Amino acid sequence: MYYYLSSLSTDWGPLRLFNYITFRAGGAFITAFLIVLLSIPVFLPYFRVHCVQMSPRMDDQPEKPKTPLMGGIFMISAIVIATMLWSKITERALIIFVLSTVALGILGMVDDIIKTKYLRSERDGVRERTKMIVQAIVTVIALYLLYKTHGAVTMQVFFPFSRQPFQFYPELESISVIVPFRYHPLFHLPLWCMPGCLLFMLGFNYLVVAGASNGVNLTDGKDGLAAGCMFIAALAFAVVAYLNGHFEFAAYLGIPYVPQAGEIGVFACAIAGACLGFLWHNTAPASIYMGDTGSLALGGALAMIAIMLAQQLLVPIIGLVFVIETLSVWLQRTSYKLRHGKRIFLRAPIHHHFEMKGIPDNKIVMGFWILAILAAMAGLATLKLR
Repeated sequence: MYYYLSSLSTDWGPLRLFNYITFRAGGAFITAFLIVLLSIPVFLPYFRVHCVQMSPRMDDQPEKPKTPLMGGIFMISAIVIATMLWSKITERALIIFVLSTVALGILGMVDDIIKTKYLRSERDGVRERTKMIVQAIVTVIALYLLYKTHGAVTMQVFFPFSRQPFQFYPELESISVIVPFRYHPLFHLPLWCMPGCLLFMLGFNYLVVAGASNGVNLTDGKDGLAAGCMFIAALAFAVVAYLNGHFEFAAYLGIPYVPQAGEIGVFACAIAGACLGFLWHNTAPASIYMGDTGSLALGGALAMIAIMLAQQLLVPIIGLVFVIETLSVWLQRTSYKLRHGKRIFLRAPIHHHFEMKGIPDNKIVMGFWILAILAAMAGLATLKLR
């Protein structure tokens, strides 16, 4: 909305600032930060009464106040408001991002509401299969709309250390299958295979969204852990979006130039600002948790940014913490099934393993934050090493 003030810069020169992506990204960051920081104390008493997760051990420590869920409501609201205020709201891709983030947030909110209404032993949120189906529907619709968006490069996947992406490139008589580290197509497909190529990319990109979304959800198990790692990852993808949206930088780095990427950078900065504001209330001792309301939406939004920029493989690099948390759960379940009840970790996700080892929570969280910073730096470095 504020972007359109730049049209009045002929009347008052300083209004031209609203034309600059960097200025509006900073404005979105600060706006989201302040909304979350200032709104949580107002509604926290209500959340402490109505949004506490039910557990069979609710009465173990009746004197200890219970930490409420659904803090993601504040984060998503702040992201939407900041994005609408500071971005060019007519951009189709931006609208898709906002709507898909809200949709995943609603799914997470339903999951959290069930947790607050039933004991965990009776019903622990939305059933896993139902959650995956809804995630798939939201993701596929959003991705298909992105495919139809002018300037998006969603049929490409850029690999680290390579200027050549994997892509299906339609020509007059065939579809060229281009792979990294080769100057010529690997092979050709007939044109009638194009729907299959589209389904392949839809399936791959869905896995990216589902993996990131559930990875953030699994990481949200320690005070400040998920919010801090999301803050770092969102800032890194804001930089990537800015580089993709700048013609000269994109040409220099050998990454695709995406005209709408600058506005997506504003969206990413709003995510980072909301996470930073939430950290004030979420660091130990946490007064509120983001719950599935925040984790599903934020992880999905991060993956959607990567998909639009054809940087899907940066998600497991920049989001290394989320990958480790997800792998620890998968390995634990696999070991339990195949090795007749034997476990690899004392408890999964892996941050609980370190907790069972006796490592203080603040050291666990700080260690993962440091790892997230190093992973973000490594992800950004791959852009230059192409």
